Amino acid sequence: MLNNAGYLFERLLDKDPAIACNPPPHEHVAPQRRLLLRAALASTIPGAWLPAALAQPGERFPSRPIKLIVAFAPGTGSDALARIVATAMAPLLGQPLIVDNRAGAGGATGTEQGARAPADGYTLTLATTSTLLTHPALNPKARYRAERDFVPVAGLSRTAFVLVVADTPEAPRSLAELNERLARMGGSFGSPGVGTIGHLAAEYFLSRSGRRAVHVPYRGSGAALTDVAGGQLLFGCDTVVAALPLIRAARLRALFVTAQERLDTLSSVPTAAEAGMPQLALSAWWGLAAPAATSPAIVALLSDAVMKALASPEVRSQLASQQLEPMPLPSDAFGALIHSELPFWTEFVRQSGIRLEF
Repeated sequence: MLNNAGYLFERLLDKDPAIACNPPPHEHVAPQRRLLLRAALASTIPGAWLPAALAQPGERFPSRPIKLIVAFAPGTGSDALARIVATAMAPLLGQPLIVDNRAGAGGATGTEQGARAPADGYTLTLATTSTLLTHPALNPKARYRAERDFVPVAGLSRTAFVLVVADTPEAPRSLAELNERLARMGGSFGSPGVGTIGHLAAEYFLSRSGRRAVHVPYRGSGAALTDVAGGQLLFGCDTVVAALPLIRAARLRALFVTAQERLDTLSSVPTAAEAGMPQLALSAWWGLAAPAATSPAIVALLSDAVMKALASPEVRSQLASQQLEPMPLPSDAFGALIHSELPFWTEFVRQSGIRLEF
């Protein structure tokens, strides 16, 4: 198997229309000259991904705008992240990245469209823990799979979950009090919807604590967290991004976060491990993915642009304002993360018995 640079040199020699390079001056190259040409290319090309792929012969990549599919509505946290990254990548690539919101079916609609797009580098998909890992496990009719239909481009960001109750005198003030309340009286919890990552995080908490609660699904985090704050629900579990405004407004009380360490924005809130549940170290992440057959040269070029964008102090400041932690993982490392987490979520969904039908 050739590495990215070796693959690039082979495709250059074969005049693959996916690679930007002038063809050799003669149509027929003797084997010895072919080897010399390959060595010359290897010594003169300054980086494995600097030559860019082509959509058409003679066209450098990217020679036109790139579409970034976001499988959620405008104004959501995923949408905000996509626009921050797209804006930062545009000057690095010399072409704009146009965010294309394709909401529906819990993120499956847009993600499937991304999987079926031409593998030419001009369509990327905002990949998330829920769209890439949990949704296919939840829905047997899902027509895409993470490791079959996508190639990872780069990791972007991650956020922890926070378990919250109403900030009222009668609400539990600690994890121990919440567990005691659930054991004695039961209760209900809200989520952004059936099968969402917030729903699964709450179910995982219940499975590990040995408690039960009635699930009340909503259409989005806002409505669910508002009813937790109003006391209609005992607790909720959602991303820090979603819950922080109500926590800061003293309407929600955070009992723990699922991060490995305390968060700067919630420094007084213990981690799950500090609260007595070390197995609840969960996070939700976002990244970029391309259709599975996309050229390694294109993937490497796009991944490099993401790494440079995430290193920008301006981008890091913008992510911090959204309570998002940068997760600058190049293609191989992002793929390793997906590969490591896929069995966990697949098995948990199987054990939970939760199913979706879209």
